[in-house]
Amino acid sequence: MQVKAFLLTLGIGMAAGGAVALMLPQQSSIRKTAQKAVDSVEQGIANVMQ
Repeated sequence: MQVKAFLLTLGIGMAAGGAVALMLPQQSSIRKTAQKAVDSVEQGIANVMQ
């Protein structure tokens, strides 16, 4: 249970950081990298929660 809680907290933190990065211009390489990271974390959380 502690691992799931840790991963969930980690994912939420990364998603929040990704949301801030999404405020950058669309052509920004930082934004593109952050979006890929957020997508990866969201998929990982979905897999863990199943």
